[in-house]
Amino acid sequence: MTKKINSTLIVFILFTYFLSNAQKIDSNLQRDITPISIQKQMQRVADWQIDHFRETYSGRDKPHHIADWTNGALYVGMTKFAKMAKDDRYWQWLNTIGKKQKWQLHQRKYMADDHVVGQTFLELFRKFKDTTMITPTKERLDWIMQNPSQQPITLDNYKHLERWTWCDALFMGPPVWAKLSKITGDQKYTDWMLKEYEVTKQHLFDKDEHLFFRDNSFIDQLDHGNKIFWSRGNGWVFGGLTLLMDEYEPGSEPYEYFKDIYLKMAKKLIKIQTPQGHWSMSLLNQKYYPTPETSGTSFFTFGLAWGVNHGLLDRKVYEPHIKKAWNALNNHITADGMLGYVQPIGAGPDKSFKDQTEVYGTGAFLAAGSEVYTMYGGQRIYQISKPDYKKSPKTGMTREHWLDMAQYILEGAFSYVHDIDDPLKFPKLGKVSYPRGDWQIPVEKLEGLCRTLFVAAPLLKENPDLTINNIKIADYYRHNILNLINESHPSFIKDKDKDWPGQTLVEFGALAISFFTIPEVVWDPLSQKQKDILARKMISYGDGATVPSNWKFFNIFVLSFFKSQGYDVNEKLLVDYLNKSLDHYRDDGWYNDNPAYDYYSMWAFQMYAAYWSEVFGNEHYPEIAKKFKSNFLDIKDTYPYMFSKNGEMIMWGRSISYRIASISPFPFLGFYPEETKDINWGWTRRISSGVLSQFLQHPEFLKDNIPTLGFYGQFDPANQYYSCRGSVFWMGKAFLSLLLTKDNEFWNATENDGAWEDELVKDKVHNKFFETSKIMLTNYADIGASEIRAWCDVPITGVKEPFRGSENYNKLSYNSAFPWQADDPNGIVSMNYMFKTGVDTIPYEPGRLYTFKKFKDGIYYRDLKSEIIKDVTINLADIPLKNGILRVDRINAKKPLDLILGHYSLPHINGYINTSVQKINNKEVHIIDNGIYQLALIPVKGWESITSKTTSDLHPEAKKSTVLNISTSYTPNQKNNELITAMLWKKSGKPFTKKELSIADDIQIKKKIRTLSFE
Repeated sequence: MTKKINSTLIVFILFTYFLSNAQKIDSNLQRDITPISIQKQMQRVADWQIDHFRETYSGRDKPHHIADWTNGALYVGMTKFAKMAKDDRYWQWLNTIGKKQKWQLHQRKYMADDHVVGQTFLELFRKFKDTTMITPTKERLDWIMQNPSQQPITLDNYKHLERWTWCDALFMGPPVWAKLSKITGDQKYTDWMLKEYEVTKQHLFDKDEHLFFRDNSFIDQLDHGNKIFWSRGNGWVFGGLTLLMDEYEPGSEPYEYFKDIYLKMAKKLIKIQTPQGHWSMSLLNQKYYPTPETSGTSFFTFGLAWGVNHGLLDRKVYEPHIKKAWNALNNHITADGMLGYVQPIGAGPDKSFKDQTEVYGTGAFLAAGSEVYTMYGGQRIYQISKPDYKKSPKTGMTREHWLDMAQYILEGAFSYVHDIDDPLKFPKLGKVSYPRGDWQIPVEKLEGLCRTLFVAAPLLKENPDLTINNIKIADYYRHNILNLINESHPSFIKDKDKDWPGQTLVEFGALAISFFTIPEVVWDPLSQKQKDILARKMISYGDGATVPSNWKFFNIFVLSFFKSQGYDVNEKLLVDYLNKSLDHYRDDGWYNDNPAYDYYSMWAFQMYAAYWSEVFGNEHYPEIAKKFKSNFLDIKDTYPYMFSKNGEMIMWGRSISYRIASISPFPFLGFYPEETKDINWGWTRRISSGVLSQFLQHPEFLKDNIPTLGFYGQFDPANQYYSCRGSVFWMGKAFLSLLLTKDNEFWNATENDGAWEDELVKDKVHNKFFETSKIMLTNYADIGASEIRAWCDVPITGVKEPFRGSENYNKLSYNSAFPWQADDPNGIVSMNYMFKTGVDTIPYEPGRLYTFKKFKDGIYYRDLKSEIIKDVTINLADIPLKNGILRVDRINAKKPLDLILGHYSLPHINGYINTSVQKINNKEVHIIDNGIYQLALIPVKGWESITSKTTSDLHPEAKKSTVLNISTSYTPNQKNNELITAMLWKKSGKPFTKKELSIADDIQIKKKIRTLSFE
């Protein structure tokens, strides 16, 4: 009796403890889930387990055998993570295990536990296509069928282990049979497996509770009046069901058989999940087993998320349970990546401990993560195979990886092509992009054709016989280019019959570039008649009006190509457009794209001019090509500073969905080996490969196998009306770099961090001001970020292109670490001022009308005017600091004015934002932290209130984001019209110190403020 009372008391104490923490736990369980955070946690857990692989667990004296069931379960989850990791190191680790084991299953011939490692061998075969990986598994299963066990289906205290006499076996054994059946195409493995599975189901599946007994010893047992169903045991079954259904087509007999069991279990599981998000070790006895257990919970999370992803479970019903479970699991990962609270090896409900793990728990967690990742929008990413960290110690990427990346993108495009006549037309995303009617579909298809050819051209240069999705790529492009001149085909494009060329000119300009690139593939094979018709059509667009911007190059390329082929073209217009393009140059590598500065300076003017000179200009117009060359060479000393230390680009300007096109000028510096002998080629390739990785390895870069219209994922605020889904393939210009020969220094120099290694030292401010363009770059060594300040003075009312006054251009600055947040019409703003207008239709107006004034003594001066409120100007003075920005601004207004100012915004990448408030010099300092960066906003002078604001659907990296805003009301008769604000940042982990936050007390800062002069 005493023993029973003590046991009850212990349970009561544990239960009370966990209930007392329920409120804290519940808040964690509500955290938003993002693909980035899932990927990050999975890698942490996987890396920890690999580092500790040969340690001892569950109180054993020796590490588990590499073919033991414990490790076999780990490998199942590790295989799933290997498919979604950024490089192939996890595949290689698994391959090493297989080789060491010589691809043999474990020792006991019949025992399911000794078969589970075969699941991984079969998956490795699917990856590497080496039959030696599966031969021993096939031989073992063939032997079992030839020599079936005669043992009964009852475990009977472990006397009978040759059949699936315990429920764990349904995870260990059946998936091996199903995978082998699918790989070999031999039904006999499925037939044998189904028969044995049904025998076990009839023996252990409880038809009332829809759960499995662990083995026959539990069938008639009760615990506190309830049947005993072990969490991990049912987790084995539930996770195994998904592995089995993966091998069969929906509607097939095996699939429907397993689906029936699966749906019954799923419905039961959500009814018995604990409030804390996990499942109790004894599923029907939560009260008596309150301790978290992560292996069973991981398997259930895996199985439920799989069901949502495959359309078997209603997301609205099941997502709250999956979200709660995933967040609960993440609460039990230690700082160094170990998954805690994994019940040790056992055969029923027992104990688990915060500081103890097991390899199968890691495998279950990784399996869960793989499905939760997909459920929350994670897409397949480019995986670096055999990274070369000798040549490329920063990224591991070489020219071969660039070729692989190009094909990776092209394969996504051609997943929509099943016949040579199918157009490259992709699913519409968002509300901004076109087509907005059927009348735009022909040019939409033209964009898909001409822009994907940017990606295909260098691949066809390397391999003219390239085949994707059973389509010969060269044949496809030739055929569909000819469709453009086939009057009876839906893709037919008319000759220009009006003065305005429209989007067709852009696409014909792109096509002309590809004609220059691979004439032997897409031009030379055409008949003379076909060439003549195509020339007439394209020249009709090139010989005429254009937009007074980088568009002139589309005319230039069309006219230049056909001149090179002996056709008569308007050379006077060609030369005029070339000279007018030169007129856009503003020194230091910058062209103005009329009226703004943005990436078009680099991915258009500079890239086009360099390529035009190489393929045509040097021969036909050497003097003009010489000028373009001089302008182009300027970028080597300026443009690299616009990227972060890790090679990330800044989100800035229109058409940002072209993304990787930003690096297109760097490789073309290789056209001028004599003039670039002093260039740091290792840095330029490090930047270029870094940008490729920034996007192609981001979980939301793709949607429907096609790059999204956004920065990372789909993001309408960054889009413009002239873009369709195929527009994004303009980024393919980055791959024209593959036209450089393999021995070019760009491909062979050793990667390095360039100026970040010596010039850009920490604890200092590093500004680069460009006198003619009035652009300023700032590099922040402490966080490895780059920042740009420019100016744009374009209203949004009464103009054709209101996006010029949008967030793409109107921020006070743009930083590689903090992609911009869109403006909230309700008065929430990031890195900008917001005017309260008093106008009902536009109550809040973000700043957009900027005029540059001067740069002096490290201070960048501009004026900001309201477009709506007359006679209102804010004189702006930006003082970059080593870890932020000091703003000293002055209000000039003849009427009362309400103002808001916002810091950079932080996305809820890890599902949360921590906020804190400190008192510094009697001022409230607000700090936000998302686990990656922390931002502090200090209202030094002139401000009345400060607050943090959380919004949805305004940030390119996460659904939710948080920004710090300060506000004040100004009246013309008040003495103070000065607003002083410190916007600070640092990486998460170490809190801001009082000294860092006491910015107003810094003597050097005070001196800097005293030097200010707005005159």
